[in-house]
Amino acid sequence: MSTDTAKAPIKSRVDFVLVFSVDNANPNGDPGYDNRPRMDAYTGHGFITDVCLKRKIRNRVEMMKKLNDDYNIWVRSGTYLRATLGDALDTIRKEEEYKKLKEDKDKANYERRRLCKQFFDIRAFGGVLTSDSESEGEESQTDSKKTTKSKSKVSQIRGPVSIQYAKSVTHIVVEDDEITRVCPTKFDPKKPDKQTEMGRKKRVPFAVYVAKGSVSARLAEGEKGTGFSDEDLQLLKDATETLFLNDESTARPIGSMIVQKGVFFTH
Repeated sequence: MSTDTAKAPIKSRVDFVLVFSVDNANPNGDPGYDNRPRMDAYTGHGFITDVCLKRKIRNRVEMMKKLNDDYNIWVRSGTYLRATLGDALDTIRKEEEYKKLKEDKDKANYERRRLCKQFFDIRAFGGVLTSDSESEGEESQTDSKKTTKSKSKVSQIRGPVSIQYAKSVTHIVVEDDEITRVCPTKFDPKKPDKQTEMGRKKRVPFAVYVAKGSVSARLAEGEKGTGFSDEDLQLLKDATETLFLNDESTARPIGSMIVQKGVFFTH
């Protein structure tokens, strides 16, 4: 496949299925439920949110591409969405081609194209670019100079890549282990001799999860499309193949989550 063809928007719809195993790990804890592995209360099947899966894809793309060559990541740990978007818009609006545009519609379309080209996750998943009500006319103080943050003329971009919740093949068992910490969190005057502290750790002994997704050619091509290309599709495949690489933590030890199979169907 030539370089120009690889960078052209995809022409056909693609569906995909990911199968991965969980071995003594917490694949996606629920912060509102004491970080317990997410589970359907009616069926007992475990599930992982689409947001969690997209986060892992973003992390893999960031590590593989190092934020270079039009593969920047908008929703990225340690950054602020409004600040990242504002910096990108400031650069876009200094371009000569943008300055020649008169109509707001043309400016919005130009911003859409440039943002999609610069950020992989916007090109793939889309994004809501409007600021909240508190940010209208918001000003930031930098080096004693008052500057107004740039706001996008594009309200929302629909991305071609969508992912469903991953669901376990059968119902899961959640183990709630009690653990001991060798030092307390803080001194307790009522128990001055206290040397240890109890805690809990939750895990799934073993389960197989299946996640389904699709890539829409209609949302990739055309004036309102994001330009998601065959090259981007290949990167998505590579990212899902190593989805849990460098994602290790105490809740997900190395080797505890493995992608067993990934199948992409091109229509």
